[in-house]
Amino acid sequence: MSDLHGGDWQSFIYLTLLLVILFASLFSRRDVKFGKILKYLAIWSAIGLVAIIFYSYRFEFSDFKARILGEINPTSARIGEDGEITINLAQDGHFYIDVRVNGVPVRFMIDTGASDIVISVQEARRIGIDTKKLIFNKAYQTANGMSFGASIMLNEIEIGNIKFRNVSASVNNADMGMSLLGMSFLRQFKKYEFYRDKLVLII
Repeated sequence: MSDLHGGDWQSFIYLTLLLVILFASLFSRRDVKFGKILKYLAIWSAIGLVAIIFYSYRFEFSDFKARILGEINPTSARIGEDGEITINLAQDGHFYIDVRVNGVPVRFMIDTGASDIVISVQEARRIGIDTKKLIFNKAYQTANGMSFGASIMLNEIEIGNIKFRNVSASVNNADMGMSLLGMSFLRQFKKYEFYRDKLVLII
């Protein structure tokens, strides 16, 4: 069990005093048998022990919860205490992640074959970009042929409590099924690695 500090000790002392008062009141009653007192003692001691364990390991339980949610919803990135981001592989063989761009929720597919962050015209409008003022002069060679993009600057990209500000991106004028997070985004991280069915981004 992890060490108790500060508020942990206060909670522990409060719980101990509460138990002492409870059992003192039971012992003061003559109609309560000693066996029943021991039964109450065992029950409340077990409750107190479970409460202390849950409190002491609250961060570990939180991480376990994030793992479970990550398996249920692969686009829900799991962020460790050290800022490490883990993304699960989706059933179609791609990695998806839900982020907030300029405060607006956007789902991206992570594509190491894309050089930039590429956003569809529809998504650009959703995040507040005036697409009528864009100049589409950046050529891209895709599987569907040549397309053109317009350079933009995103004020902020958020993944949980991790924020990237003033991030360059491109709006693509071609029909896109999904906006892409390319290498320019992955380079924002110290390291990224694929491990079995997971992508780990290290800040």
